[in-house]
Amino acid sequence: MRHFKQSFIKCIRLYPVLALSLLAIIYLLGGFNTERAPVLPRFLLTGTLYLLVGVVPVVAIAGFITLSITEDRSRARGQRQLENLPQEDPFELAYEKMCGFKVVAITGESPIFTGITGDNYSSDDSAKCQQSPDHVPPVSNCECGFYAYKSRSDAEFELTMHPGLFLINVDLFGLGFAHKYGYRAESQRVNSVTIPRRCMRCKTLPAKIFVKSYKLGYGDGTWWQWSIRCLLCSKKVKAENTLTMSQMGQSLQVSIE
Repeated sequence: MRHFKQSFIKCIRLYPVLALSLLAIIYLLGGFNTERAPVLPRFLLTGTLYLLVGVVPVVAIAGFITLSITEDRSRARGQRQLENLPQEDPFELAYEKMCGFKVVAITGESPIFTGITGDNYSSDDSAKCQQSPDHVPPVSNCECGFYAYKSRSDAEFELTMHPGLFLINVDLFGLGFAHKYGYRAESQRVNSVTIPRRCMRCKTLPAKIFVKSYKLGYGDGTWWQWSIRCLLCSKKVKAENTLTMSQMGQSLQVSIE
């Protein structure tokens, strides 16, 4: 289902390019010219327009609704399976090296990792359960713990859904659960941060320097969020709000790639 969802979303992203290309072809074939007969029958040209404007968006909406319902049902089944597991018997992955990939924001006046759910953590940290402080994550009938994808491609696709975040490589330790796409474990060490080649602002020039700006954060608070920009887009930023790649690596205690 996950791979189908990724393929579906990639197809949707191609829709604007396909639509503009078809409109350009229709224009070149005289579809918008009322003074002379078009090369192709006009009903074919107008039918293509109806398809682009009406049918494709409806199919896309129906597809997203279907995916949402399917994921909700799958999540509910997974939760019921977790509830049927004995709480005191999570399986230990002592002989399996748990390493993977995930996406994070870099936040704070002093840089720190912030997950998609809003939890802050350092480069070498142990998970804490926000719902039940007495838990030592991961617990079988709870969602606490550090998560990571096994596949880099899955994490890279997740990154496309969250502009402004970074891809990190992690090792997971302690007790852990494995599923088809990744792990959930007790503790985590961040090995490296992969930065985009292009500036996060102009999307054109090479990324050179980390810049922090005040952003609306998770919940009711606000925080500083770091992005990486080119020299031109960071030219007017105050020096105290910038870090070089080496400085960011030292601050986070990880390598920057």
